[in-house]
Amino acid sequence: MDTRLLQHFIALMHHGNFARAAEASHLSQPAFSRAIQQLEQQLGVTLFDRGRHGARPTAFADAALPHARAVLGALDALHQEMAGLQGLEQGRLAIGTGPYPAVGLMDTLCARFVDRYPGIHLRLHTGNWHELRDRLLGGELELFVADTRELADEPSLQIHDLPRRGGHVFCRQGHPLCAMAALDWADLGEYPLAMTRLPDHVERRIEQLTGKGRQRRIECDSVALLVAIVAQSNAISLAPDSAIHRELADGRLVTLPLAAPAGLETGYGLVQRRGHTLSPAARAFVELLEAETAAG
Repeated sequence: MDTRLLQHFIALMHHGNFARAAEASHLSQPAFSRAIQQLEQQLGVTLFDRGRHGARPTAFADAALPHARAVLGALDALHQEMAGLQGLEQGRLAIGTGPYPAVGLMDTLCARFVDRYPGIHLRLHTGNWHELRDRLLGGELELFVADTRELADEPSLQIHDLPRRGGHVFCRQGHPLCAMAALDWADLGEYPLAMTRLPDHVERRIEQLTGKGRQRRIECDSVALLVAIVAQSNAISLAPDSAIHRELADGRLVTLPLAAPAGLETGYGLVQRRGHTLSPAARAFVELLEAETAAG
């Protein structure tokens, strides 16, 4: 049904006269009359009794009036909501992040986003790439940023690689490794490794460097918890600078003089469903991400 017919119907109900209602609707009287007749034909009822004194609403018109107002009100609300979403004045955005990009990248971006678009309800989920992929494909997330090296062959995903960053091996201040005059990767195998879930190729690379199989492990997807554990134990860890710069600055942690070789740098990527149109809020977040990584 053409909603303009409902508008003309309401105008006639208001003015009670075809001539005045047609003028208010910016139509000629014959065109306005045809519109009312078309609505009556579509509904299969007579809405108005025509006479010398104007248009008298029938019982059908009285019954139809609240529904017509409700339809036009819902349509107006729809237009307003679409305009609000386009203008980023309202809406929701659900995104995900891996544990390491959560600190020093996504936290900064989310802070900028909520300041710039305070009307958007932002929900951020932290997890490993496997969990984030499942949430994305399940429709819970619009996009996520995480290590994507084990997702490259997934046909349902669209991945935009982000610049790679090196990292540091770190431990607590006063750790026994700090007293060693010469330090080698093999020395790290004597201590528990506190890490998030690692891609298989990173696991293999660490095994090659330390000369050990999978060493004792403390594993969780919270970088903050891992850092706190390392700061209070003899466990060691490996992370990008951005994830531990505060703890290094205040002296809780120190880096060990071991360069991160090829294969241990970050492999972050921006991931979304292939063929899925991002919401205006998601597009705005991607623009912030692109600006941040280009400047970085």
